[in-house]
Amino acid sequence: MTWRPAQVPDDSGGDPHRGVGPDRPPRRPSPDALDLINIRLLLALEQQGSINRAATAMHMSQPSASARLRRFERIVGTALLERRADGSRLTPAGRLIAEWAGEVANALDGLSAAIGSLSQGTVHPLLVAASLTIAEHLLPGWLAVLAERVPAADVYSFVGNSAAVCQRVVSGEAALGFIESPEAPLSLTATTFATDEVVAVVGRAHPWSGVGDTVAVADLLAGPLIVREPGSGTRAAAESVLGDLSQRAGVIEVQSSVAARAALAMGRAVAILSVLSLGEDIRAQRLVRIPVEGFPVVRALRTVWRGQPPRDPVARALLGIAGGGGPG
Repeated sequence: MTWRPAQVPDDSGGDPHRGVGPDRPPRRPSPDALDLINIRLLLALEQQGSINRAATAMHMSQPSASARLRRFERIVGTALLERRADGSRLTPAGRLIAEWAGEVANALDGLSAAIGSLSQGTVHPLLVAASLTIAEHLLPGWLAVLAERVPAADVYSFVGNSAAVCQRVVSGEAALGFIESPEAPLSLTATTFATDEVVAVVGRAHPWSGVGDTVAVADLLAGPLIVREPGSGTRAAAESVLGDLSQRAGVIEVQSSVAARAALAMGRAVAILSVLSLGEDIRAQRLVRIPVEGFPVVRALRTVWRGQPPRDPVARALLGIAGGGGPG
């Protein structure tokens, strides 16, 4: 099977020797023609799902963003997005180019951070706040990559629940925050970088571990239930289905998924936890995911910052590594 790029209208005025059509091989664009703003705009569109939201993220007008995307399509010689009434999405070719473009943008962010580190021979310390699940399962990997790209980076981390993370960013103490909760203060900008699922799990000895039928919420609430503490994004996801759990009997609050897993192994409770924090235990069959009415709850993992997008080169590099919608 031979793949050919879709024809994209150009401004050639009908000249048959310009543009790309189905009977001509695709042109190889000059590297100088690949504008970095266009590349970042394409990445913003992939993340935001509409030209208008991508334009807002890039701090440009919607007509300007549309014109840039059309020009980018002419440069690469194929359609990059499908324009629809409910938004825009990338074509298969657009997604492939966005994947390559992400590598370019991340490398450039790393270069920017490295050059910034040459200023006065040092890099200003960067405080990053992360919710517990993200801090345990994602942040260490990000920081390892950051250390390779920006050896002089000086990063400190604060770990707490999503509410505490937002407080650190609102106060200005932390430049970046990574949260799991569905709400963030209006004073913060929030950008989704990934999704996660909150599910119900039991230990292997639990009577429900082999049940295939969906468990009703009433039955779930009738027994001991392990949940995270108030302020946690995982707790907020659980309460979006179960309602307020603060005054309910039989609810066991824990400060971390580690404590919850230990309690599950020893008892007959059900826990509502993040798949991100449970992957290894589920794969090893130490814990069993059970079907419960209203679950799983799909939630966004988000980056938050105060005011304008961070200009600090280390913060920008970390945003690129995390996929947090680094500023253009």
